[in-house]
Amino acid sequence: MRLRGFAWNSFLLYPLRILQVVQKPQRRGAEVFAFQLSQELRRQGHQTRMVYLYPHNETCALPLDHGDCMLNGNPNHPFEKFPGINPFLLRRLLHAIDEFKPDVVQVNGARTVKYGAFASYSCRDAPWALIYRNIGNPSDWLHGWHYRAFYQKLVMPRLHGVVGVSRKTLQAVKDFYGISVPMKNIPRAVDPASLVPAASRDAMRLKTKTPADAPLLIFVGSLTPEKRLDRLLRLAQQVRLQMPKLHLWLIGSGPLESTLQQQANSLGIAEIVRFLGVQSNVADYLNAADLFVLTSDTEGIPGVILEAGLLGLAVVVTRVGGVPECVLDGDTGVLVDRQDEQRLAVVVCDLLHDSARRRKLGTKAKSWVGANFTIDKIAGDYVDFYRHVLTFRHRRAPAIGALQRELA
Repeated sequence: MRLRGFAWNSFLLYPLRILQVVQKPQRRGAEVFAFQLSQELRRQGHQTRMVYLYPHNETCALPLDHGDCMLNGNPNHPFEKFPGINPFLLRRLLHAIDEFKPDVVQVNGARTVKYGAFASYSCRDAPWALIYRNIGNPSDWLHGWHYRAFYQKLVMPRLHGVVGVSRKTLQAVKDFYGISVPMKNIPRAVDPASLVPAASRDAMRLKTKTPADAPLLIFVGSLTPEKRLDRLLRLAQQVRLQMPKLHLWLIGSGPLESTLQQQANSLGIAEIVRFLGVQSNVADYLNAADLFVLTSDTEGIPGVILEAGLLGLAVVVTRVGGVPECVLDGDTGVLVDRQDEQRLAVVVCDLLHDSARRRKLGTKAKSWVGANFTIDKIAGDYVDFYRHVLTFRHRRAPAIGALQRELA
């Protein structure tokens, strides 16, 4: 065994060990991407493991494999609010880190970053790098001076690197926290292998009791306030005045489901709106629709826009967050100002009446997404950034984690 000449740049040579920390095994954007990224990194020869802080008891949960573990924390535990960290859950995370001995711990989402930070406090001499994947503007969810101070003073200083899913969200992190660590914009990506429809368009419409000739809008995502599905329901009501056969599918779950059902009823469109819950085979539903619509107030880079694009489905999306970085307005989709509901209705009506333009947008979107947002390419970008952060951190110190593997 040769140890002479071993140095920090050994991280450029070794396959990496990457621990992905995620809130729950739920089929939402951050969680699904972390899962797909781990799978692709394994295919590329790296060792990865998923760690979920909290259980998820709904249907269609992400599977656990390759040593993935559930820490079974309680998101509503009093310690989550004060002092902000549950010491029992932190201890379980530390055990998972110690057992896996990663080179990189990547935290995905707000709750995970605080646990990653406090784990690093407990492992001051540990060789692993803590990398935060940010998907949105922190000012949209971090309210109150005490929470802001908690993250600015105690959490963010522990980071060794930050990935932003869009240039806009990455700049928001810089401005909001004022941290100075390696940062990189790496967009969301999709796995083409997971987007092969298993059922036909007609079969899916029959399954959901949707007429085969009905103009069909689709939304996929969480039923939460920032998605502004109240706006989407009003849009459906307006479009239906011109297209009486219109139908709308909502794929997903969330705290606003009953409120949205009541709104659909009060708008007189309950019979054309299908609340279809979380689905593992999203491609089947996208393939059966005529137009994807997203009316959010805030977004990073929504994975479902990329999924729709890869399937050749035209999209109409509000111009927020990193959306303009993944939808080329008028070329691969149509962007509309989020407060212009009248314009949204006009654009949707025009596209539903113009199948040729929908096909043109979908064709260009498929090419654009396939060339820029596939998981194999993006995973390579992550590996490059991991190695950059590790060499940056260990330039003046031995690469302890890799050395331990050399000695084993």
